[in-house]
Amino acid sequence: MEKIQIKFKDVADVNKFVHVVSRYDSDVDLYCGSYCVDAKSILGIMTIDLRNQMWVTCNGNRQEKERLVNDLSWVAVA
Repeated sequence: MEKIQIKFKDVADVNKFVHVVSRYDSDVDLYCGSYCVDAKSILGIMTIDLRNQMWVTCNGNRQEKERLVNDLSWVAVA
């Protein structure tokens, strides 16, 4: 399972992120410390501290994972 490290700058980034990951059929999870939330849930994401770095995982096939890496390049931490 590949992890993508991300960081949001503001709430607009969260809205765009949820819009992007909602297009995926497979489960996409967002981890922040010991918390795990559904990355497609804006309510779930808003319950965690957005100032911290987070990790995204996708439980789809390899092509979906590669597409997710490309789709999230704008919030990915190098």
